[in-house]
Amino acid sequence: MSALFPVINHLIQQNPEHQQDLSRLSGKTLSLNLAGFGLTGRINHDGFLETADQPADTLITFHQSAIRKILTGQEPGVGDISLEGDLMLGMTVLPILGSLRYYASDDLARIFGDSLAGSISERAANIGQTVKKIGQSIAEQISDFSREPESPVIDAATLSVWMEEVDKLRDDVARLNERLDRLERDIWID
Repeated sequence: MSALFPVINHLIQQNPEHQQDLSRLSGKTLSLNLAGFGLTGRINHDGFLETADQPADTLITFHQSAIRKILTGQEPGVGDISLEGDLMLGMTVLPILGSLRYYASDDLARIFGDSLAGSISERAANIGQTVKKIGQSIAEQISDFSREPESPVIDAATLSVWMEEVDKLRDDVARLNERLDRLERDIWID
């Protein structure tokens, strides 16, 4: 059994409406490829994934770009995910998997009790909001800074012109060094 099955099944359990949707696909086998990490499982009658020895009915591949977008809170596009095999099954399962949400408060309540879990969740949410505000502030400051005329942030055209000037300067210095070397040799020869 893959180490991810319990994690995925826990997510499914926290989302009973999606568990019910998956239970309707009982017996179907799917393979998930998450940027090179593969997982194949059969959907059982309860809507959970279990190990499967048979080939997958559908293969859902999340490319690196999809993982990057998911981690940054963006929604993956069509080119970020590919489906093979039973396309209808893949198109049915994909939105279900995308809708699974983790509810930390449920696990905290089970471990610490309802009142302490609420306090922990509230503090974590406050910390999350503070971090988000700090990130937004930094992004705004960088944006404002880049719009100022004396800002060192330049566009591609300006950078290209600057690089050409640096190349010319480097060539001029090389020619000057050659002349100085010749002059030095001529002085020593005379």
